[in-house]
Amino acid sequence: MNNGMIRTIVAAITALLLAGAVWSADVYKIVDKDGNVTYTDQPPGDGSQPMVLPELSVIETDIQVDQAPAAGEADEASGPTARELRKMYRDFRITQPQNEETFWGTANSVVVSWGSGIPPAADMKVRLFVNGKFQNVPATGSVSLTFDRGEHQVYAELRNAQGRRIVASETVTFFVMQHSVR
Repeated sequence: MNNGMIRTIVAAITALLLAGAVWSADVYKIVDKDGNVTYTDQPPGDGSQPMVLPELSVIETDIQVDQAPAAGEADEASGPTARELRKMYRDFRITQPQNEETFWGTANSVVVSWGSGIPPAADMKVRLFVNGKFQNVPATGSVSLTFDRGEHQVYAELRNAQGRRIVASETVTFFVMQHSVR
């Protein structure tokens, strides 16, 4: 188990212990005329008695766990969280071609570019999808691709060092046309 998972478990157990007072309240089971079951801590008003619930079991352990960091305190070694990365790169997009753009006489070659206001960190990766198929590309920059005539779609995903998707661009549709020989 890694430290993050242990901290999460410790925080969950602490929350459960603190919520014990709430859980010790009476619980009522109400079944309406349609058979729908509702559990509540409010007596239904018809003189019903609360349910008898079994005691919670507790398992003691001698494993020592580091104290979880205070709320808002970041673990500097792990870098920004996924939420912070999504916020940083929310403007990540395909910058070229433009949506609904048509290319004439380019020998079927189109430059596809992507980026955001903040350059991706060195350990981040971009996955480019052209017509639904994955293409290996650098994290920053552009690539020149050759297309058949017709309609094409492209979008990109920005991924963190662990390969998790942080953000995805909007899909851009463009057209490659060639002049007729006639």
